[in-house]
Amino acid sequence: MLLSLTGASGAGKSTALDRLTSTAWPVPVSLVEFDSIGVPEGADTAWRHRTIEHWVREAVAEQADGGHLLLCGQVPMGELLAAPSADLLDGISICVLHCSPETRTRRLLHRGEHPDAIVHHNRFGEWFLAHTLDPTHAPEVIRTDGDPTMRWSRWSDWSAGDPRWRATIIDTDTLTPQESASAVEEWARSELAPII
Repeated sequence: MLLSLTGASGAGKSTALDRLTSTAWPVPVSLVEFDSIGVPEGADTAWRHRTIEHWVREAVAEQADGGHLLLCGQVPMGELLAAPSADLLDGISICVLHCSPETRTRRLLHRGEHPDAIVHHNRFGEWFLAHTLDPTHAPEVIRTDGDPTMRWSRWSDWSAGDPRWRATIIDTDTLTPQESASAVEEWARSELAPII
């Protein structure tokens, strides 16, 4: 299974992942960060699509060995489901960490983000949540002339409420880093439970 811990910048993904590295899982789970393979200068949508496919293939390899992959990064649900090899996975589970623009602004400024970039992060964060709730919301944000092998048709006719378009959303506004990590761990354990 591929477990995707995702969301826009500042929602708490990396902090949660750091705390999950010491978790004792009941089954083999590899934890990886999306950008850990390196981000080239001028990385574009096509690069992101190829990188998503890379991680899906890694999850397929883990699956073949009886393990699972927990991927942490800004991976919109529509892109993950459209990855060419996604249909080779036994399962995909998605957890979106979300925070309000006010919280995101405070967190990003605290970690040194340039103030001029904040508005873009907040717009993307709001799009990310809307996309997670409804596949018909502005799909052109991700359905660009990126990688032509992406399989957008897998979900292009789905609408909000379709049971195949499913994600857990955790609002991290009022959560401490430990509480966020605990919520993510609870989500991951509940998704893995049926296959243990």
